[in-house]
Amino acid sequence: MKRALRTALIAAGLVVGGLVVTAAGVVAALPVIADHVPLGLSRVVMTDGHRRVEMQGMVHVAQTAFYQQIAAHIAQRRKEGWLVFYEEVRPDTGSSPNGVADVLRRLGANWNPESKQHPYEMMAGVIGNGLVLQDNRALLGPPGPDVRNVDVTLSQLLAALPPEEPSTAEEKETIDLATLRQEFAGLPAWVQRRVQASIRIMLAATASGTFARDMLPPALTTLREEKVAKAILDEPGRDILILYGQVHIGHIQTLLKDADPNWRVVSSTTLRAL
Repeated sequence: MKRALRTALIAAGLVVGGLVVTAAGVVAALPVIADHVPLGLSRVVMTDGHRRVEMQGMVHVAQTAFYQQIAAHIAQRRKEGWLVFYEEVRPDTGSSPNGVADVLRRLGANWNPESKQHPYEMMAGVIGNGLVLQDNRALLGPPGPDVRNVDVTLSQLLAALPPEEPSTAEEKETIDLATLRQEFAGLPAWVQRRVQASIRIMLAATASGTFARDMLPPALTTLREEKVAKAILDEPGRDILILYGQVHIGHIQTLLKDADPNWRVVSSTTLRAL
């Protein structure tokens, strides 16, 4: 995450700063380019010849229309008798009240839990206007045995992350999310629009490949993807809808194929999130 944030900021800084003299036309056109390079999230259906697994890529902030589509799809699948497995790292008895802040700090970002604003919600305005935070309670509908959280707990995630060395903790370069948001708010409107556009273009270009996933530690990727694959294989007779971050979808497919070569993709589409 730290590298991704820094890359976005550097890219945005170059776009609105160093390149403005030599490439003014490109800078001016960034919002138009971003509209033509939307963030598309995968909807992949696989089968082993006996049942179907549908994987819907997700993102933590998106347009309301995207989440409305997802909620309607979940309701339809539940009506058809499918299981629904979803992603959500939850606090548990072994986690600290500041656990989320601890995770973010280890990834290179400072966030104050007392701000009462979720870190993704805080950053939504830097990505685009009118974006809302993903709300699993609203998406999933009434609780039931067919809806299952298939993710690690906060304490499990912290235990799996590389330990923070006390000698380097104070020297470690971090990005303060509140400061970043305030600095963005202080930019002229035309600069804000071009920063948003450059970040959306970067997200659209990297979300479905391995670039974004490779920047994250295994605790955030492999550990959780293996948990999803095991949960799927433990329900051999059921059709299952998977709701997980876009960066995880490709590796979950790989894990299923490694477990049983009969798994194959039967359809793949995309939904616009931004």
